[in-house]
Amino acid sequence: MTDKKRNTVFLLGCILFLVFSSGSIQAQVSRFADLDYPYSVQYQQVEDGQEVAYVDKGRGPAVILIHGLGSYIPAWKQTIPALSEKYRVIALDLPGFGKSSKDIEAYSIPFFVKTVASLQDSLGIEKAAWVGHSMGGQVALRAAISYPEKISKLVLLAPAGFETFTEQEGTMMSNFVTPESVKHTPDSLISQTFKATFFDFPKEAQFMIDDRVAIRLAENFDGYARAYAGSVQAMLDGPVLGELSSISHPSLIIFGRQDMLIPNRQLHPNLSTKKVAESGHEKLPNSQLKMVDKAGHFIHFEQSEIVNKEILNFLNDK
Repeated sequence: MTDKKRNTVFLLGCILFLVFSSGSIQAQVSRFADLDYPYSVQYQQVEDGQEVAYVDKGRGPAVILIHGLGSYIPAWKQTIPALSEKYRVIALDLPGFGKSSKDIEAYSIPFFVKTVASLQDSLGIEKAAWVGHSMGGQVALRAAISYPEKISKLVLLAPAGFETFTEQEGTMMSNFVTPESVKHTPDSLISQTFKATFFDFPKEAQFMIDDRVAIRLAENFDGYARAYAGSVQAMLDGPVLGELSSISHPSLIIFGRQDMLIPNRQLHPNLSTKKVAESGHEKLPNSQLKMVDKAGHFIHFEQSEIVNKEILNFLNDK
């Protein structure tokens, strides 16, 4: 091979490396509907006119899976197979996220609760176990207060709502997370943020980062950005800690010992995950708490075998 050819091959190799390694030059999707989901997606128009994307797997007593902030149905891919062997598992994209509608004017925890309850009704499910991760846990807790008759049991995976914030802290967070800041988050920070939600980031979770980068050019990405920022404000505006004593449902709380999102390390450096978890457990009358080692905030994905076993034992217990 001549020097000229060698240089040409080297240059092409450098270009390909940049293309495939740069966070700003990755596969894009033109529509959220084009995201690759591990299960066939169905759609249901709920009470307020929103179109909700969901998957429906398995048979038996119903279990509804509610994802966290900025997440979507595929985040449950380590959970659905295990639970659907014995239960009817419904996993949905909350409005503003995944393949669901994104034309909502204002977000709130009660709005999310109403959406999930409306989907449950539309599917003819009288009672279900609600399983919520992070923000989804706060949604499930509010639902147990507002619609106790619809819920049989609660499973709370690293739930938001146990940690509280002062008005000043809330204002700081709201000013930091805006639709504009979400839209202009650099790819390197997207990757860093996702990896911080795990104790030891597994390669199987890379799709979450790839999808978040890919939707940047998707139709109505502005709607996703509004939903993300609006959901942060919704969690701040919808505290549940002071009302936990009114919830009588059997409840399972699971936290990862190495959760780096709860508590907020910048605002509450003297708090530990265990203290936050115990504060909620103590106020929730009929609850049990499990702390799982070598697990971060995405506990149900990172330690799926342990978490699935705990959930199934809890659901199976009459």
